[in-house]
Amino acid sequence: MPRDASHPAGGATRVVEPERGRSIQPSIRSSAQAVARSLSRSERGAERDTLIEELARGSERAGEPRSGGVLLRTDRRGCGQLIPLHDRLRLGRAWEAEGRLEDESVSRQHAEIGCEQGGFFIRDLGSANGTFVDGQRVTSAELRDGSVVQLGSRVTFRFSIVQEDEQLALSSLRDLGHHDPLTGVYNRRHLEQHLAAEIAFAERHASSISVILLDLDHFKRINDGHGHLSGDLVLERVAELIASQIRTEDLLARYGGEEFIIVLLETSIAGAEALAERIRRVVADASIAVSPEQALAVTLSAGCASLDCTGGADLEQLIQTADRRLHMAKQRGRNCVMGAAPRLRSIPPPPVLSPPEPATAPDSEPPSRVHRLESLALAFEALPQELQLVVGLRCQESCTFAEIAAILSCPEQRVQELYREARRRLGQSAA
Repeated sequence: MPRDASHPAGGATRVVEPERGRSIQPSIRSSAQAVARSLSRSERGAERDTLIEELARGSERAGEPRSGGVLLRTDRRGCGQLIPLHDRLRLGRAWEAEGRLEDESVSRQHAEIGCEQGGFFIRDLGSANGTFVDGQRVTSAELRDGSVVQLGSRVTFRFSIVQEDEQLALSSLRDLGHHDPLTGVYNRRHLEQHLAAEIAFAERHASSISVILLDLDHFKRINDGHGHLSGDLVLERVAELIASQIRTEDLLARYGGEEFIIVLLETSIAGAEALAERIRRVVADASIAVSPEQALAVTLSAGCASLDCTGGADLEQLIQTADRRLHMAKQRGRNCVMGAAPRLRSIPPPPVLSPPEPATAPDSEPPSRVHRLESLALAFEALPQELQLVVGLRCQESCTFAEIAAILSCPEQRVQELYREARRRLGQSAA
């Protein structure tokens, strides 16, 4: 496999001897400052400051046992990402990697870091673009306090040896940067970082990704009628109910306000709709206690979309499609799920009328609107099934031609031709 041009030259294995007695204070203090800068625009200032103080106090203690290590990401794209190190950890782009990295130059299983004989060693796992320690490409090397680790062409970390309390403080800081403080689920920043990489992976490997956008119905009434504290309790409980229904590999995030989003890997739009309906029922059946004397019943609406619905790997279009269907669910009465799977019904027939009296005058009235609708309904029933499907998806489900093409597995131009043919036949029948 050719080496990336941006990497330093050299491919020999290098094992670095550790420096004895080197102080860890500068690296830990600089790590804490870098993390603080990465979270400086967060609304969690007080909690962040407390953790930084704990970390600074820990870094000033001398002579205490060192119990672990941490990687602090320093490249521009992922600055501030923290990965605590314990016995063994894999780094890569794969979903199952403990240290998951969102970068095209990183292999799915890129490198492994393990603790052996009191030190930390990094081992390359046959990556395409290489593993580097302090500018040298390595297959295996011991990490020193302050070592710079590079994976691929863009991802860089600073390695630091830390004490146990320092490692806990750094782990807490990492969680603050990626989790919603109220519900405990991932935040929107984490979602956008991971979803973009998952869509790129799905495009390369022709796999499917679906998203579910969920929104609590009439949530403002809860805040106005019962107070914002009750609203917070409802959000926490709903997040727990949603989390109880998804798989370990699925990603749940708070998208904003009373909205949540679920990312489903290797899941079709039909699977997303089934999960959304199950979540809707679980939430609707729940009784959420907001005080010892009072419990509330809430409902939610959901919009589902997949890459098949958008006709390509486009993050913005995927979210917009799910959002549009969520809006349709709200318009249709709330407490329902809207997706792209066909749920077609025939055009409802008009009320049964008594047969009209035979015309006796030459100037009898033309057929009423009801009779025209009846003729149109009969004409729809007479259409071939394929034309019925196209008309139903277009008119009843408000699907775009691209979405219909994805459902029918045919070119968009063919869908447009079928739609025009259906309209032509219906027009002739109604004439």
